[in-house]
Amino acid sequence: MRRHLCTQLLPRLRTRGYTPQLLAPHSSSILVRQAFRFQSSSAQAQARTAQDATRATTRPFAIERVGGRECHISWSEEDASSGVQKEWRDIAAGDPESGKIAVGTSNSWTGRISSWVGQMFLPTNYPQSVHRSYLPFHILQFVETTLATITSVLCNQALLTSVGVSAEGSIFGAVAVQWIIKDGAGEVAKLFFIRHFSPYFDSHPKTFTLFGEVIGCLGSGLQIATLLIVPSPGNFLLCAAGGNIFKLVGNAIWFTTHIKFMRYFSTQGNTGDVAAKDESQASIAQLFGYASGISLLTFSHTAAYLYSIFFLAVPLHLTMTAYMMRVATFELLTLPRISRLAEEYVMQGQVSSLEELDNSGRTGLFGEFYKDKADRWLVPTPRVSEVLQSGTEDERIQWQICAEVFKDDRYLLFPLLSSRRPGIAALYHPDASNDDMLRSILHATLVRDALLQRHLSSGDAPLGSKYFESIESRPSTALRTTLLETRAQTESKFTAFKSELEARGWRTDELCYADHGHRVTWTHDG
Repeated sequence: MRRHLCTQLLPRLRTRGYTPQLLAPHSSSILVRQAFRFQSSSAQAQARTAQDATRATTRPFAIERVGGRECHISWSEEDASSGVQKEWRDIAAGDPESGKIAVGTSNSWTGRISSWVGQMFLPTNYPQSVHRSYLPFHILQFVETTLATITSVLCNQALLTSVGVSAEGSIFGAVAVQWIIKDGAGEVAKLFFIRHFSPYFDSHPKTFTLFGEVIGCLGSGLQIATLLIVPSPGNFLLCAAGGNIFKLVGNAIWFTTHIKFMRYFSTQGNTGDVAAKDESQASIAQLFGYASGISLLTFSHTAAYLYSIFFLAVPLHLTMTAYMMRVATFELLTLPRISRLAEEYVMQGQVSSLEELDNSGRTGLFGEFYKDKADRWLVPTPRVSEVLQSGTEDERIQWQICAEVFKDDRYLLFPLLSSRRPGIAALYHPDASNDDMLRSILHATLVRDALLQRHLSSGDAPLGSKYFESIESRPSTALRTTLLETRAQTESKFTAFKSELEARGWRTDELCYADHGHRVTWTHDG
């Protein structure tokens, strides 16, 4: 019945490449035999049939992709005010062009595990977001890294034994194994940190670079504390492993953001050469560091002496990092920047350069944060449940209007009428490109400006719950008219807007925001 339901619904959904797979219906004779054989469960069978019939009349209005799974969302027909109902499905094929649909799993544990593994180890929107050789390359890299780590363990044990450290006794008491446990704890912590914060490495690379250096310094301070505790395997692991957790997480952040910086530094496609020279420069700096550290250790080895040097070096270290982030003036379109630039273009027909925008103080730290909370009116890639919170009739009407207006686009704008956080949500189709996202921001800015102008003309201040009063009063006319008019304006202005950004030095090939991989396909009545 579930597949029969998909067969009925998918022709009306814009899923782009998905085709239904028919399942032959059960014959009536089989149902009769089952009814006689399992007469005691006939009531449950009737209840399931009624439930399937209800599903057949409830057409999902949106299909949301989250972490490699699909969530089919439909309006609840039991109570008009009860909101939406969801059904999770596993994607039968990762590539929509293969022609397979999502298979219903009733939120199975296998689906949840596969989703968790995908979010932990695979890039957002995998496999569409990576090259076709990504999977075989990283399978081989996993084997290579495992073999290299085995060799490293053997080398550590050999070196420790050669300097007189005994390898006898319990395996977990061996110094080499304690050292490995120290490193292993850091690797496990790094996994969970990346799982939760990796999307923000694209939207806040400078902030996370500074944060990584801070926690790396904290880890070093914790490892020096091994001199202050009673020597024992447990105490050693407590300080050494705890400090290594901070240091490995900091190193992971540094390597991840440094890749982006090398790409931005390379203006002629010479990323490999720039990265190689960066490594040679780092090698010289490390040699100077080794020489200076050894020279300082000739004076004393006490904890007080080491900590005095530590507290002198760390502030200088972090100061250098902060200045590095300030002098790295990349013309990146972060969300706070593009929001301001789009507003400026709508109002004045031109945009500021990076230097002009930074000097005006209209964005926060490194251009990666908003200056004020009121500037956070654009909400990109939210969950559908965050957009449709009440499921009331007005909300249904508003969704249908938006779905109808954007039926041929790869983005959908949905004005948020909440007095707590008024704004405009931008939902993206799985096929949405960087230009589609840039176009959606310009369109959202035009919508916001039109609503503000309409509300100002009514004589009220555009604050709080009255922000979208013109929509709330006549949703079937004001909203549709505003979206259609601004959509036409967007089509006529987008090429000039993008050209203006490029003329002022901005990189339009990349939009830097925290992409959690939420993609939606939507249907409309028509």
